[in-house]
Amino acid sequence: MARYPLLSVLLAAAITIFTVGCSGPAPKLSVLDAQVTEQTDAGMVVTFTMMADNPSGEALPLRDVEYEVSLHGKPVFKGTRSAQATVRRFGTQDFTLPCAIPLSPDQPAPSGTVPYTIQGTITYLVPGALAEALFDMDVLRPTTSFEGRGVVDLSAKSQPAPRAATQ
Repeated sequence: MARYPLLSVLLAAAITIFTVGCSGPAPKLSVLDAQVTEQTDAGMVVTFTMMADNPSGEALPLRDVEYEVSLHGKPVFKGTRSAQATVRRFGTQDFTLPCAIPLSPDQPAPSGTVPYTIQGTITYLVPGALAEALFDMDVLRPTTSFEGRGVVDLSAKSQPAPRAATQ
């Protein structure tokens, strides 16, 4: 009876190694844009537009993104968000990551152009029924990391696109 649990562990390990080896390349993430999308006296939201590039011949559903944002080299946000996107085969997909920055009443709001760093990991689902089952059982959760640097203008809140008039 003691052999069966060991056999189960070995079988699960073999399936995991086989599935990871056959999963193909991971998606690559890059930052397309960063801009202030909301601002009040209590805080501001900087929204990062990310692009996922899928070099694989299979569509890749993107799952959770764990990420951290720093401004001027100081951490200002850490969070987890669902990417809510699927990258088509050999294609790209944009999605956004919000960064809520609380403001203090006794300090002026940051303004001007400031350097940022955003880094994190994204979990994605490898195609196939077996891979999905292993994903759901928390056995196989492939991830890839990303990092982006740039500047964001904290003085300018982005303007919403004008709405078309309806009659």
